[in-house]
Amino acid sequence: MLWLAAVVLAVAVMPIDSIWGLSLLWGFSVCLLPAICFSWYSFKYRGARAAVTAVNAFYRAEAIKFFLTALLFAAVFHRADKINLLVFFLAFIAAQIFSWLLTALTLKQPR
Repeated sequence: MLWLAAVVLAVAVMPIDSIWGLSLLWGFSVCLLPAICFSWYSFKYRGARAAVTAVNAFYRAEAIKFFLTALLFAAVFHRADKINLLVFFLAFIAAQIFSWLLTALTLKQPR
């Protein structure tokens, strides 16, 4: 849901200023794509019988998230002349904060 809101915001800004729209899209992407990959890899296994496999998957998912984040940052800095770095970093930070807040709200909900 957060990804959809981020894309809608970036597309809405594109006609006004294409560099800002692209910077927003990259900022959200660098934060959210690795988080999606982490969730997919780390929560594949459940249950007491798969405890060791789940822990190993968690560590593997964290390594993949770190590598993918570094790779996406490298791609952004390689094309730094095409984006506004301030908007990029603000979008990255905003996406990270919203991700943390959504996680906290999800964990706080009664089951």
